[in-house]
Amino acid sequence: MRAPPTLFVVAAGLVLGAGLVALLPEKALFAVAAPHDHEASAPGERWACPMMDFIGTKPGDCPVCGMKMTKVTAGELTREQQRRMGVELTTVAEGPAVVTARAYGAADYDHRYTTVVLPRVAGRIVKRYMATYGCCENIDVGTPIVDLYSPEVFAAQGDLAAALKLGDVSTVRALRERFERWNLADVAEAIANGAEPRDTVTIRSPFAGQVLLREFEKVNEAVEIGREVMPDTPLLRLVDTDRLTLVVHVPEGRARFLREGQKVELESDDHGALPQLDAVVGRLAQEIDPVIRSREVRIYISGARSVLQPGSLVAARIKGALAADLRPADPQDPATWGRFALIPKTAVLSTGVRHVAWRVAGRANDGRLRFELAPLALGPRLEDESGNDLYVVRAGLKPGDEVATQGVFLIDSQAQLAGTASLLFPHGAVAPASGHSH
Repeated sequence: MRAPPTLFVVAAGLVLGAGLVALLPEKALFAVAAPHDHEASAPGERWACPMMDFIGTKPGDCPVCGMKMTKVTAGELTREQQRRMGVELTTVAEGPAVVTARAYGAADYDHRYTTVVLPRVAGRIVKRYMATYGCCENIDVGTPIVDLYSPEVFAAQGDLAAALKLGDVSTVRALRERFERWNLADVAEAIANGAEPRDTVTIRSPFAGQVLLREFEKVNEAVEIGREVMPDTPLLRLVDTDRLTLVVHVPEGRARFLREGQKVELESDDHGALPQLDAVVGRLAQEIDPVIRSREVRIYISGARSVLQPGSLVAARIKGALAADLRPADPQDPATWGRFALIPKTAVLSTGVRHVAWRVAGRANDGRLRFELAPLALGPRLEDESGNDLYVVRAGLKPGDEVATQGVFLIDSQAQLAGTASLLFPHGAVAPASGHSH
């Protein structure tokens, strides 16, 4: 028997196959794939591998190590989670914004009270008195300084004696006024009492005080015997040792609490506290030193004689307070102080620009805590009596709120993992990439 032609067999097979395909149902030929479920978990949920650094958007096994992933929750902690994270809470307090600025400086003379002894007439120095010798001589009003040979004064004495003899009242009055301007009224009085004119007069100090030490080399030169002096040539500079000045630098964050005229507490290493001294803030610099970020504070001290000397190292304690408008208040009058919400520094997370705290939003009967993010507007930083730092809260929290002070960073990190609002992501983190690609 002869075999059928190959072409005929192929054609018959194609016809038969086409008929069978036409008779089969569609579902037997094509399996419709189920749509990919992009929302297998609730929007915003995060699932983390307990072993590897992998975050996903739906439950299942970790694609890296195969371990079962666990759901990441944010803002809610069980008692065990609180214990493991070391969470501690504190209640937002209400109180005044009070600080104590501490600064150190060396005392100096208060040069507002520096005086100068000078002759009002020309002449030649022929004698020096003790006030011009030695260091730091204390002198009283009327203490002799130098004897001055002065032809001008000698001639004026002769004119006064002649006017007195002639009874020329107007001339006598004019000459007496001249002697008063020269601070030589005693010489005119001596002539009026019948004394003979003298060519040498004594220049006396019209002030009391102490000769300024660092001017003494100049004094020695100015009062050298035989030296000719002109009117108003300085002979001595006198200072009041009862009045000193202390210049200190206060950090700008503390200086904003201070104001001129307020009291200052002083102490020194050798005397301890110095409550007997009257010290006040005399002047606050109107600019901030850009290098050390501080303001210069000038403190005026009275009653310093026999207690402090120029050059003494002095510690200053300056109490400051803020009014309700955040301007300096009277630290001695609590009625002028404002009251603010205060929280510990440890409760604040900050980027330097954005500040937040984690506030307790609810408590469950089983001990679970629910936290919520509280953006903050901060005021100045304070320090309490125990040395702990506090912040004035201008907005974001109110007295009575509870905030976390320990474990705050872990709470915030948990919120970042869960993709919810946190310190770095005010509107929630960007969703992590899915485990597949299209």
